Amino acid sequence: VWVDGEEALAGMVSELEAAEELAVDLEHHSHRSFQGFTCLMQISTRTTDYVVDTLALRNQLGPALARVFADPRVVKVFHGADSDVDWLQRDFSLFLVNMFDTGQAARVLGLPSFGLAYLLESICGVQADKRYQMADWRVRPLSPPMLHYARCDTHYLLYVYDKLREQLAALPDQRVSSLLVIIVLGVCGWG
Repeated sequence: VWVDGEEALAGMVSELEAAEELAVDLEHHSHRSFQGFTCLMQISTRTTDYVVDTLALRNQLGPALARVFADPRVVKVFHGADSDVDWLQRDFSLFLVNMFDTGQAARVLGLPSFGLAYLLESICGVQADKRYQMADWRVRPLSPPMLHYARCDTHYLLYVYDKLREQLAALPDQRVSSLLVIIVLGVCGWG
């Protein structure tokens, strides 16, 4: 679902408020810009993929999503969230409560690679298309291949989250406890 107006945003938020988990990703533009800015937000629930035009909704996103992103009942799943957390705070005053980072989970599990492409291929059997990783996300309208690329960044992420949680649950308790401290410190930038 393409979200670029207030009515579509309200519909999306209504569904997000009922969800238990959300997969979230951002596309950012920093070419010829001091700090850069967020151009696109992708959010997937178990049933719907949303691609949000953050340029059109820049002033509405923070107020609309603040309650969902701060809700400890809702798990926000990211992959490699370090920059995303900064961008959410800087561009929209959004702060995350109850976040799971699949990249950090892959590190804890000692997987051969921590990248999203590896996780998508090994867990979902999907080849990631990374040709738009450095695309100019300011361009409107987005081409169908760019929209597909953006959607795929979160479409499979909740399934990856499920599988990584299963693997983490199978680790011995003592190892999990100490490694979860590492994840929290790493995600928060303290490690």
